[in-house]
Amino acid sequence: MRKPIFIFLFFLFSVSQIIHAHTIFRAEPIPEKTPQEIINDYIDAIGGAKKISAVKTIVLVMEAEIQGMKIEIDTNRDMEGLRLMQQMVVDGNVMQKTVVKDDEGYMSMMGQVKTLSEDELATLKTNIYAFPEMHYEDMGFSVTRGENATINGEEAYTLKVTNSAGLESKEYFSVSSGLKLKMVAEVAGDIIFDDYKEVEGIMFPMKVTISNPMLPVPMETHVVSIQVNESLDNSLFE
Repeated sequence: MRKPIFIFLFFLFSVSQIIHAHTIFRAEPIPEKTPQEIINDYIDAIGGAKKISAVKTIVLVMEAEIQGMKIEIDTNRDMEGLRLMQQMVVDGNVMQKTVVKDDEGYMSMMGQVKTLSEDELATLKTNIYAFPEMHYEDMGFSVTRGENATINGEEAYTLKVTNSAGLESKEYFSVSSGLKLKMVAEVAGDIIFDDYKEVEGIMFPMKVTISNPMLPVPMETHVVSIQVNESLDNSLFE
């Protein structure tokens, strides 16, 4: 059973099912907003465009446990150099690694290396940005409104997002706070963002819960550390 789980996690953590959402009933109607206004509210909620634009690198370490295995997910993002390195470590061993740089990339898993196709590269390039919502238009994404929903008791706006490779997802943003509450994508499944906390003036979700038929139970990942604008060694991207 471990190999299928690793294969799923390989795609899950390299790419950013059915959502249990309900139509909202409230005494006052939710203010109508365009997709860009919803994205702007989210950017403001997590720290503002000026603060986010000043972020050049992010090093993120998260931990999870599944089937008794302790998993560490390390992500190094170089937004200025358009480079990404993400790896999954189990019991001190690197089980999966993804590298994107210079408009090329590869994925390695259990000793097997695969060069990224054009479509895979287009999808993974999105992951270079810690806050891709600011770059949707530049990356050629299509964003439209969906029906409002309730996510864990919070009223939410729904955005339908289609990337340049044609992959679709739904993103849910709190009406009251502007924060992103949930994302649904065919490969990744349902992803819930919780416990936002401020790091270097920017709000990050400290808990991310993933539900997918490939997982026996929902998997909770927790942030261990976040480093902003740290120098990144070139060897990370080899």
